[in-house]
Amino acid sequence: MANFREHLSGGALISGIAAFAAYGQGLVNSTETQVLFVVGTTASLLPDIDADDSKPVRALFNSVGIVLGFMAAFRVADHVPIEVGVLEQIAVWVGVSLLVAFPLRWGFARLTVHRGVWHTLLMAIVLALATTVVADLWLEVEPLLAWLAGGFVLLGYLTHLTLDEIASVDLLGRRVKRSFGTALKPLSLRAWPWSLLLLGATVWLLGLTPDPAPVLAGIDQLGIPTEPLSAHWPRW
Repeated sequence: MANFREHLSGGALISGIAAFAAYGQGLVNSTETQVLFVVGTTASLLPDIDADDSKPVRALFNSVGIVLGFMAAFRVADHVPIEVGVLEQIAVWVGVSLLVAFPLRWGFARLTVHRGVWHTLLMAIVLALATTVVADLWLEVEPLLAWLAGGFVLLGYLTHLTLDEIASVDLLGRRVKRSFGTALKPLSLRAWPWSLLLLGATVWLLGLTPDPAPVLAGIDQLGIPTEPLSAHWPRW
């Protein structure tokens, strides 16, 4: 399989090209272009989150813990009826960061197997839809940008899976490695309970996604009819 540097370089290259294309079409401004580039590049590293404990995995959980802790600290201040001071907010920030960086990471490592459910197209779709929903409902960005964020997650994720499959083919030795077919697969039959859960999550997330009209309008400009999809789009 491809190594960390190859995944990072490949994800950055593909995400950069897509980000410049979106900017060139006037879909996003310069700041949004940079955000989408970071989103796509980060997503290109996500499939290896189920790998054995390593520096990239630790760095990912540490970074997510810091971000979630910071957001949780301000959420507490907004929803707790009593006044919350700066020291209490810092305590929440540090507490959540440590929770994600250590117990959550250790528990995740015990529950997952490398090249399992995280190396599937189904997981890529679920994470892309989840990103779209979070961007729309939580971050309250415009529907077009929410869908673009989800699209860049999907693009980065698929870039990683594709590179892993390419690395499974030894062109010079004219042989296929045993790892071929374990990365770019629709779902994981060995982890079928998780696959069923992801299928249910896909249906649920589709009902929470924002209005796809801005995206469908862009597709219409390419000459691809989208009226049936627009008319029957699920919305809970």
